[in-house]
Amino acid sequence: MLDCALAYRRAYTRLALVDSVFKTSPSEEEWARVEIITRLLKPFYEITTLFSGSSYPTSNLYFHHVWRIQLYIEEEMCNADQVISDMAKDMKEKFDKYWKNYSMILSFAVILDPRYKVKLVEYCFSKLIMTFEEREMKLKCIVDGMHKLYDTEYNIPSKTMHDSLIPESSNVGGNTLDEMDGFDTFQSQFKVADNEKSQLTLYLEEQNVDRKVELDVLQYWKENQVRYPKLAIMARDILSIPITTVASESSFSIGGRVLSKYRTSLLSSNVEALLCTRDWLFDLKGIKMKTRTKWMKILLKTLKH
Repeated sequence: MLDCALAYRRAYTRLALVDSVFKTSPSEEEWARVEIITRLLKPFYEITTLFSGSSYPTSNLYFHHVWRIQLYIEEEMCNADQVISDMAKDMKEKFDKYWKNYSMILSFAVILDPRYKVKLVEYCFSKLIMTFEEREMKLKCIVDGMHKLYDTEYNIPSKTMHDSLIPESSNVGGNTLDEMDGFDTFQSQFKVADNEKSQLTLYLEEQNVDRKVELDVLQYWKENQVRYPKLAIMARDILSIPITTVASESSFSIGGRVLSKYRTSLLSSNVEALLCTRDWLFDLKGIKMKTRTKWMKILLKTLKH
């Protein structure tokens, strides 16, 4: 609404000049404030739209975008405009009420995104208004919680990197004639220790994927399920969590239009077929007409059966 109003800013000014009845034209000071408010609210609109998507996983987007919201609010609390500053303070009060402790399970989702992992969580906390102790406590709580979930629900005990790299006592030298005879024993100790690391620990130790690369995070875990079979199951379970109810509410709204008071005798299978067909037709929008016609025939044939 504010974007539309700004686009017609000159038109409102001209209307005030030619129409004596029009007495509510905003002043220059008010227009300036509208620009500031628009800039403040734009990220909220973009993030809400992103969270409402239904054709891609959203749980891995949760943590750093909620962090962005908190960061924006904290920045605007110091705005020179007192009205904007007071607005941001009220927003911060409500934000703290609901989001003081970011949902831990959804914090795990961003760690399971190979572009970010724990470092993003650490970076986000470093940019917020909190003490070093608070930051370290929150970070530890998230990391420990993720290891605990992995250990208890996915039945593979996890070990820290530091513990797994410390070899037990070794007899490398001894009374052997060849000083290299003990090398195989020494090397095997690290190999055993490496095998004892959990899949979660090994994943976290790996180098991050380039952040600027477009990545389908579910496809990544599908491709890496051979290397991390148990962790891939955990990733699938967490990344499949929708962070809004928009998609499900939308489905119920559409269902209400399909199963109306004039069509109350439809079988549940037919209702399901109609809803699925609608989704499929929307997905076919970008496809060439020839292919689209072919799929339409298949859909109609399916509905007949």
